[in-house]
Amino acid sequence: MEQWAPAWAAWERDNVGIQIGRVRQRVKRILVTLDVTAKVVDEADRGSFDLIVSHHPLLFHQPKRITDQDVTGRLVLSLAQRNIAVFSMHTNLDAAKGGVSFALAETLGLVDVQFLSPLADSLVKLAVFVPEAHASRVRNALTHAGAGVIGDYSSCSFESTGTGTFQGSGSTSPFVGTPGHVETTNEIRLEMICPKALVAKAVEEMKKVHPCEEVAYDIYPLANPNPNFGMGAIGTLRRSTTLKQFINHTKRSLHAAGVRYAGSLQRTINRVAVCGGSGSDLFAEAERKGADVFVSADVRYHTFQLAEHGTALIDAGHYETEQVILPHIVKRLKQTAKNYGESLTIKTTVHHTNPIHWA
Repeated sequence: MEQWAPAWAAWERDNVGIQIGRVRQRVKRILVTLDVTAKVVDEADRGSFDLIVSHHPLLFHQPKRITDQDVTGRLVLSLAQRNIAVFSMHTNLDAAKGGVSFALAETLGLVDVQFLSPLADSLVKLAVFVPEAHASRVRNALTHAGAGVIGDYSSCSFESTGTGTFQGSGSTSPFVGTPGHVETTNEIRLEMICPKALVAKAVEEMKKVHPCEEVAYDIYPLANPNPNFGMGAIGTLRRSTTLKQFINHTKRSLHAAGVRYAGSLQRTINRVAVCGGSGSDLFAEAERKGADVFVSADVRYHTFQLAEHGTALIDAGHYETEQVILPHIVKRLKQTAKNYGESLTIKTTVHHTNPIHWA
């Protein structure tokens, strides 16, 4: 799951990954849900599920205590007692390619889908100088650490040949040459893109396999947007429609009891921006990218005011715009199990965990 939605992609104050459980526990049955509720825990217990995979973390913040005096504490104690683990992918799944907003775009029938706001200032270029015979080992180590991913391609690197010089002091033990003498060697300059959050790990793994006593390397910040991570999504409809028709289409597609909207019902809708869950902050970007309508949830009053005469706005509900990711999580888990030759039972909860009701 972290190959798809790595923990480093989550917001700094978010809590993702293993929430509860023994990390080496054997897993045979997995239950997928948007929220961890008492009904979901009971379902997992009755169905002998070992693991619950949720979008929303059960533990949003580090608790000061876990007791039976509050809802969260009771759930944690119940899960621990029943030996059921919990793993959560929250804002890291929001930010991942193929994540929540991409699932929402697919559900609404959009094509040519891209990130609405690609993640900026998140990449560096790591360049290391290495003897030719060891270049492949260093490249493999960096790849294993998460470097060299560009879009849907991995193990991406560039190599150029050159000449390196150095002179070691009397206390050194150089890989080639003699201390106190200026040495000249043929070397490879190996370059790979790496997420900032993984640089320390990449450098550590690189040094483990690099033959030189002192490794020469450079790290350059990049202005490139990250093609694999961002917020929201934007695409086009196969056929233009009116806002009124698109609202009805949205309600049907998301099984929404109702939506809030702003904009002329007769305006033509072709280009659509979306953000699953709370997305008010992306409305300006949707306007800037030329979206005819922005679909999200938890939209603020003043954002609706901005939508009166510009990009139309639809608030389709937090649960409604995020539950579309559940089949995608199940599909990923099943494919991963197949790839590893594991026989796992993976199901989506039967419970509707939306706490909001319409009168």
